[in-house]
Amino acid sequence: MKNKLTLNIVVINNQYYVAIPKTIEDKLELSSGDQIEFSCDPHIKIWKSKSINVPTDVFDKLMGLFKTEDYVFQWLNKKQSYLQGNAPISMLSDPGGKEAVLGLIERLEQGDFS
Repeated sequence: MKNKLTLNIVVINNQYYVAIPKTIEDKLELSSGDQIEFSCDPHIKIWKSKSINVPTDVFDKLMGLFKTEDYVFQWLNKKQSYLQGNAPISMLSDPGGKEAVLGLIERLEQGDFS
């Protein structure tokens, strides 16, 4: 039986594109204009990303903690209980949300992982 989550590669004008299975498309609630990010650590991960610029101060602090952009963007897209179940990336466009994210980063920098 073929894995239903297998991605098909399509080549158009010498550019490689991935045809995303319907199951993943539905799970991520994809729509036109969405961005998809991949992480290439030992296990490939995929997640939907909003087109939000990460403020430099937030990015620099996270790079200090996580050391790689892959880990930074994984963390930014992961729901955090401290942020009432929101992903930090979804809060950065609001000044109050950015402050909440910076507060969580400060806690992590001090070793508070609760």
